[in-house]
Amino acid sequence: MVELDTRPRRRRSWPRRLFSLLRWGFLLAVLALSVPGPFGPARLGVTVVSGPSMLPTYDPGDLVLTWRSGAYPVGTPIVYRIPDGPGAGLNVVHRVIEVRPDGTQVTRGDHNDHVDPWRPTDADVKGRVVLRVPRGGILLRWFGSPLLLAMISGLLAGASVFGWAGRRGGPPPPGGGAGPPPRRHRRAAPRSKVALRVTAGGAALAAALTATGAHAAPIGTLVSADLSSFEVPSALAANPVSYEQVLTSETALEYCATVTVTNHSDQAVEWEITLNISQQPYNATAVSSSYNVTTVSFQPNLWRVKGVEFNAVLAAGGSYVWGYCGTRTPPDLAEATAVATVTSSGGGQYCATVAVTTLSTDWIRWRVSIDHATVGLTDNNYWLAAEPTNASNATTISFDGGTGTWVVRGSGSNEYVRATSPASWSYCAPMSAAAPLVDATVSATVTSSGGGQYCADVTVSTLSPTYVKWRATVDHTTPGLTNGVYWLGAEPTNFWNATSISFGSGTWVLKGTASNELIRLGEPVTWGYCAPTNPDADLVDATVSATITSSGGGTYCANVTVSTSSTEFVRWRATIDHTTPGLTAPTYWLVTQPTNFWNATSVSFTALTGTWVLHGLSWNELIKAGQPQTFGFCT
Repeated sequence: MVELDTRPRRRRSWPRRLFSLLRWGFLLAVLALSVPGPFGPARLGVTVVSGPSMLPTYDPGDLVLTWRSGAYPVGTPIVYRIPDGPGAGLNVVHRVIEVRPDGTQVTRGDHNDHVDPWRPTDADVKGRVVLRVPRGGILLRWFGSPLLLAMISGLLAGASVFGWAGRRGGPPPPGGGAGPPPRRHRRAAPRSKVALRVTAGGAALAAALTATGAHAAPIGTLVSADLSSFEVPSALAANPVSYEQVLTSETALEYCATVTVTNHSDQAVEWEITLNISQQPYNATAVSSSYNVTTVSFQPNLWRVKGVEFNAVLAAGGSYVWGYCGTRTPPDLAEATAVATVTSSGGGQYCATVAVTTLSTDWIRWRVSIDHATVGLTDNNYWLAAEPTNASNATTISFDGGTGTWVVRGSGSNEYVRATSPASWSYCAPMSAAAPLVDATVSATVTSSGGGQYCADVTVSTLSPTYVKWRATVDHTTPGLTNGVYWLGAEPTNFWNATSISFGSGTWVLKGTASNELIRLGEPVTWGYCAPTNPDADLVDATVSATITSSGGGTYCANVTVSTSSTEFVRWRATIDHTTPGLTAPTYWLVTQPTNFWNATSVSFTALTGTWVLHGLSWNELIKAGQPQTFGFCT
């Protein structure tokens, strides 16, 4: 008789259920964070540090855990994939030193003295370093080997199948009798669940310990060259050495440079590299000198070198600096750009400085053409009628008198130019005699007046930014000379720093002399003249006051002062009558015109009213505010 097992099924306790739930949640989280998905790279990553570029922060062989956050400020150590060029697809562990406006990062190793040549974007960054496990990379590489993974997977599968299949007790005792009470034990898991556990565990382990490739793997077992940045890769495939050249000085015909060779492997190597010295920016045709290096072979563009006795072997992660100088072939003549600046003018000539530039990044032997189209020399005052003989740091190639074109090349220290190294030279030349006269702005200031004449300073100016030959017109509309007293009845004969061109109807036209014929904005010139005052200028009534100087015997004498409020000189006219201040007493009223007077000319006398009108003499006929005149009489 067969007995059925009717024992109630044992229910799992809630702590076991919670533990199982957390275990599966952790497993799924590791899978989600460690494996790239459809929404981008994995959040969680593990990288093994290789190379000395991050010493002393990270040692070679350290394991770093990274987290992809999308924001990497300055100072953050990150792991990024080299976007392009040499080493494209390899991972680099370096620190962010600058975040550019375009979103790219500038990085550098803590142990390096130069920035990386790559500019990774956010898409290239695997994540920021959040945890470091010293020497953890060695253990990760050991566990990541295919053989060990196969062994672990086999052990897990065997343990699951044979150990977790469950024990439901031995067979019933013979005869159908009841056997001993069964021992309490865990309920056996179904074989389908065992297979699921083994598969999930293997997938999680594989996700945590293996890489999908050099271009996208957040987890990997990288060799030393993968994580070390370099400027120029070595030409030796079997030698993990890179080099970097730095120019220390250069001219068009020679340059000197230092070369740093670096061993990126974890063992000492005997180094040997090949330099292409004919490429930009070196452009060398020969090596003139070198130090601490031995030449293996030399071709027109390739120089193969190795170390000397004391530096032939580079230690693991070590570097060494050596140097050399190379020579260049003189470049051909090439047209450059010329811009001139006139620095001085006078005495019938001008001087100019010419700046020579080029867009070429290579050195050229410059050649420029100076003509009336040259920037800074378009004014025809500077057009050349003959080849200038006074030029410095330049040599004449040719001169065309018909077009005034002067072709010049460099000489001496400024014979060569490039985009970053301009040159300059200078020359002086006669002013162009064919340059037209240009009407200038004219203003005058009367400096003195008396004795029937006046003197004035005349200033001529222009708004032209380049020098022009000035022409000045002086007439009764000239500012400072609008008073009729200064109107010209004839061409003045007493003038200086100017040359008379013409005179007619009170209009006088002049030009400069050889010493001052050129003016430009901000650089006016002054000349002057003296001329007779206009005898036909209108007389202007002046303010009159008298002072009795003596009286007795039926006569008196007086001094008369004439003044005006005019800011310009005027020819004065004075009227004396019984209302004149100082002469209002009846005793001083005039009955007849006095015959004894001085420093004045009588115009008229009216006996009926006792009114006497006078004006000045040639030497005192002009007055203005603050400059009165005095005459006197006795009667």
